[in-house]
Amino acid sequence: MAIKAGGEGFNIVDVSGSTRTVYGPGADWKLDEELDVDEPTEGLWKGTLTESSNKFTVPEDGLYHVIVDFGIKKVAMARVKWGVIGGATPNGWSGSTPMTESAFDLNKMTFKVTDLLLLKNEWKFRYSNGWKIILDPEFDLGGGVTGIKVNSNFGGAVNNLDAGGANIANDVYGVYTIELTWEAGKGYTASAVKTGDGPDLPEYPENLFLIGSAVGGWDWTVNDVKLVPVHSHPELFWGIFSMSEGGEFKFSPEQAWKGDFGKAGDATNGVYAKGTDNIAVPGASAYYMVVVDLKNETIEVTEPGVYLIGDAVGSWDAAGADNRFTVNGTDDISITKNLVADKELRMHVSASTLACDWWQSEFIILNGKIEFRGTGGDQERVKVSGGNQTIKLNFKDGTGSIN
Repeated sequence: MAIKAGGEGFNIVDVSGSTRTVYGPGADWKLDEELDVDEPTEGLWKGTLTESSNKFTVPEDGLYHVIVDFGIKKVAMARVKWGVIGGATPNGWSGSTPMTESAFDLNKMTFKVTDLLLLKNEWKFRYSNGWKIILDPEFDLGGGVTGIKVNSNFGGAVNNLDAGGANIANDVYGVYTIELTWEAGKGYTASAVKTGDGPDLPEYPENLFLIGSAVGGWDWTVNDVKLVPVHSHPELFWGIFSMSEGGEFKFSPEQAWKGDFGKAGDATNGVYAKGTDNIAVPGASAYYMVVVDLKNETIEVTEPGVYLIGDAVGSWDAAGADNRFTVNGTDDISITKNLVADKELRMHVSASTLACDWWQSEFIILNGKIEFRGTGGDQERVKVSGGNQTIKLNFKDGTGSIN
C-alpha cells in the first residue's frame, strides 16, 4: 500500500459483522536492525499488534508492504523498492538491478527499468534486496515445520505474477524495458518488452565452473571447481569430480550466479538436456565424470572413462578396454599395467558425448600433479620404467603417482 509520511499515520481495523476492532503498534514496535539474511534491507519494522488508537507511521512517502497476523497478534511493515534479479540480469543472482520508482501517488505507483540487457535465462522481481519477511521464526506450523514467513518476491510469469513462485523464464536475449505497477484495490501487474537486440555474445565461454552441495557447497567465495576445456572444441568441457550422495550441482561461465544453468527433465543413458534445474548426484558418493556440450546443449554424468594410450601400453587405440582405469569409490582412480620401459605415459578421457580426438582430452602426471592439456599445446613428456606399474589419480587434490 502507498503511505504518506507525517503525523496522520494509519490504524489496522478488523471488521467482524458489526464489530470493529482498531489496532495500533505495541510498545515493542521498532525498526528491526538484526535482519535475517533473506529479509528486505530498506527499512523493516516489526512488533506486537495491540488494540489501540495509536497510529502506525512511516518516515517517508512510498510503497510499503504491511503484514498482519491476527492469530499471533504480530505485525510487520517493509519499505518497498522493487528490483530485478537472476541469471538473466546484469548482476546475476548476486544482487538486484534497481527499478526507478515513479512519483508518489496514493492510488498507483510504477517501478521501471529501461535498457536492461537480459540473457536467455531466468529472473525474478524482489523488493528492497530481500526474499522474505520472517514474522515469527519459531511458530510451530505442524508436521515439523516452524516459522511464519511472507514472500517479498514475485516469480511465475510476467503476465501471471506469483508471490514466491518459480523463476520467470526469459527465452529471448536482448534489451528490455520492464515495468511493475501497483494499483490500490487491484494489486500488481507487470510487463517486459524487448526494445532492441543485445550486443553479440561470445559463442562459447572461455571457462566453465561447477558448484553445489555435491562438491562442497553453493558459496562462490569458497568454491573453485573448474571444468577442463577441450582442445579445438570450444563447445566442450569435461571434469572428474568426487561427489557426495544426495548432493546437487549446476554450472556457470563465471564464479557468480550469472548465466548459470543445469538440466531439463530426466536423463537418457546419463545424458540430460541443458536447462535450469539442479542436477542430482545419480548414486552413491563416488567419482563422476561430467561432460558439457554447449553446442548440442547436453550434460552427461557418468562413471569416469579414463584410459592409458601410446607406446607405453603398446597401443594407440583410444578408449581401449584393457587400458581403462578402475574407479575406487571416492579414494582414487587407478590401473595396474605392465608398461614398456622408457616410453611416454599418456592418458585421456572418453564419454559418449565427448566428441573429440583422444589427444584433445588428454592429461599427464608431472611432478606428482595431474596436468591437463586443455586448449594448450603439446605437453612435456614423462617416461616410465618398465614392468608392472600402478598408476593412481586423485582428482580431489589433483595429484597422481606411478609406482
